[in-house]
Order: sequence, then C-alpha cells, then structure tokens
Amino acid sequence: MKILWDLDGTILDTWPTLVEAFTIIAEKDLPYEEVLPHLKYGSAYEYYGVDKNRVKAFREVERTLHHDRKPLFPYVKDVLSGADFNVLVTHRNRRSTEELLDHWDLNKYFVEVICPADDGYSLKPDIHAYQYLHERYQLDLAVGDQKTDLIPAKKIGLMTCSFQEQNEYADHLINCYSEFPYKLK
Repeated sequence: MKILWDLDGTILDTWPTLVEAFTIIAEKDLPYEEVLPHLKYGSAYEYYGVDKNRVKAFREVERTLHHDRKPLFPYVKDVLSGADFNVLVTHRNRRSTEELLDHWDLNKYFVEVICPADDGYSLKPDIHAYQYLHERYQLDLAVGDQKTDLIPAKKIGLMTCSFQEQNEYADHLINCYSEFPYKLK
C-alpha cells in the first residue's frame, strides 16, 4: 500500500501545542476545548480577532515548543513501516517539519515530503500537491485528521482514512492505528 499522510493530528499529537501557540500569539487566556475547533477549521484568527499576519509568529512559537510534547500516536510507526512507501503533505514549513521528522526518526519512512508554502503549492484542500504525488507514485490511500486532508484525495480518486474524526470524505474512520483497516506488506 502506498500512503499519503498528513502530519499534525495524524502522525503526531500536535494539537495541544498548536492551541498553546495560538493562545500565546493571541495574547489571551483561552480554553483549549474552545480554541481547538476554530484552529482546526481555519476560523481562529477571525473568531478571536487576531491579525492573520501573525501566522508566521504562530508557526515559530509552536516550532519552539519541545518536540517531546508532540508525541507519535500509538501504532502509527507500525503502519508507516508496513506500507510499501509513504509520502507526506503538511502545512508546516520545511524547517519545522524536518525538525519533527528528525526528532521522531521518521525520515526513513517517507520517499517525499511536501510543505506547500515552501514548495510552491497552495494549501490543502488544493489538489495540486496530491495530484503531483499520485502521478509520480500511483498512491492508494490518504490518511488525515481533517476534511481538508481528504477532500483533495477524493478528488483525485484515492481511498481515504480519517483519523479520530468523522467526516463525509472518509471511506474509513479509525481512532487508533491498531485498527488500521488495510492490508500492509
């Protein structure tokens, strides 16, 4: 199986540090449960009145939070190592992505990593990065925790697996990688 992955919230449990970084740049004491859905679905800056020009500062603050606070989800390495190969598309910048992949010894699992902002692609759900990877590698499946990860996969004809979140673009939903429903090598 040839798998296209998202990183944040899919391979690594980064939502707690992403929310923390957002509250720091928002300069507000905000509850995690309130911020999370707004941050996940792209409405946090507008909802909390934070200037969208602060995105770079947000990314830098989050990057500096210790990587041990961004753990791997259980059994995800089993799926990564059992795949024929993996590719990754993440909204993180290249520096942050490489630091996390190095920290968790994940580089060996990916034949290609795309960071749209650094690699000349539009952010998901734009299909162009997915389309390029599918044409190059003939992918079978996309795994992500948000519909923006799965929309482009469906548009190019891939099967989809949603991690820990039900959505209409998912062929399968899993809450733990021990439930991974596909045959691996």
